[in-house]
Amino acid sequence: MFRLDVSTTRVNASALLCFRPLPPCEKSYGTTDDGPDDPIPLFKPACTPGLCLFEEAETRQDRRKFMSAAGRVTWQYRNVRRRIGPFSLFPERFQRAMQPLSKFHKRTTADLRVHAATRDIRLVNYYNTLYYGPITIGTPGQEFNVAFDTETPITWVPSIDSSYSEKPNSKTYNKKSSSSYKANGKPFQISYGSQGVSGYRCQDILTIAGATVHNQTFGESTLEPNMFAGSVIDGVLGLGFSGIAAGEELSILDNMIRQGLLPAPVFSFYHNRYGSGDPDSLITLGGINPEYYTGDFIFANLSMPDRWQFEIDRLQFSNDDDIAWYSFQAVVDTGSAFIVGPSDQVDVLNLSLGAKPLEGDPKLYLLERYQLEMLPDLEFIVNGQKLSMTGKDYVAKFPEDGTGRYYSGILGKKFARGERRVWILGLNFLRTYYTQFDKGNRRIGFAKAT
Repeated sequence: MFRLDVSTTRVNASALLCFRPLPPCEKSYGTTDDGPDDPIPLFKPACTPGLCLFEEAETRQDRRKFMSAAGRVTWQYRNVRRRIGPFSLFPERFQRAMQPLSKFHKRTTADLRVHAATRDIRLVNYYNTLYYGPITIGTPGQEFNVAFDTETPITWVPSIDSSYSEKPNSKTYNKKSSSSYKANGKPFQISYGSQGVSGYRCQDILTIAGATVHNQTFGESTLEPNMFAGSVIDGVLGLGFSGIAAGEELSILDNMIRQGLLPAPVFSFYHNRYGSGDPDSLITLGGINPEYYTGDFIFANLSMPDRWQFEIDRLQFSNDDDIAWYSFQAVVDTGSAFIVGPSDQVDVLNLSLGAKPLEGDPKLYLLERYQLEMLPDLEFIVNGQKLSMTGKDYVAKFPEDGTGRYYSGILGKKFARGERRVWILGLNFLRTYYTQFDKGNRRIGFAKAT
């Protein structure tokens, strides 16, 4: 099946001469009448996939121009077919015959197509521990607030069949209310520490930042851990790599790229500080937003094929060269609130700050207010260049505990025997550095956040 590729909102007739294979359209504003054996739906333009220019035309005049240009292409197409036969029998001859019809056809199909723009999503900052934004699923759309997680490719929301449906003001996905729902039936399971989410997969339309993503696979969770009870989020949108973890299903990013909804396989984050008066937190899909960072990016190539993992050359405090770790792996995780590292190394770092383990929770280290002004910078050397965090950047304060106490935002984790010791750079690091996740070039970049 073929449909026309339109280059501008005010139709460019030269672009309409370029036919290219695309998924079958849901709507057609005209077809050839040369027989049922070779139907060619015409007018579902694809300059911005998911957006029909005919439907979006603001005036009758614009619509008349659109249909007039499309009609001329239909006539030219039929003329070519009368000379060479049905397209399905002679595809190469058809392409050659179409080329002389436009002086602009020296450009490739990809050149004629206007790339989709980047898409921004405003995020809500929940006490510096969680950032979330809106999506809708289904037809008509069912709204959910989701956290954006770079450690998993799987997107999930609670099913109406889950225990969430019994909780007041809870949002659950009702497949029976969506006319675009498609069954999948495959199970899914994600672990969050010692707890997990499980359920089954399905497909539906997912809308994010104004983009309509068709046939997006996601999870309907029927079992959620207690950590999500009473949470401000309904589910999670995965921005990790498609693969085994996703059951070989396409992640939301991969699906948007395949459907032409993004100009590049890139996304980036800006996380503000709670109560700081900084600009709204933001995720940009398809690129970067220069308003939210200064200077140049420091890039590191990914060291794993299916994870946002890279190598750090050295880690140390600025006032002590004797305590340092060299050549280790780290991941950037938007689902983690803090920097996390092996307990034995983190204990040494926190004790060197003068912090004391919190009674009852040895993973947390307590700092006194007077110590804050004396804290050294935490330095990560990446690709030979320094990424520094001040004490203000890596110290955490929990206003909800009512004590006004300060804690080190560097937490320890005990790794199981045989488990790879990997540092996690969480939200306190990401508030300091605007981060670019470049899947196409398999790299991750950091620039100082504004």
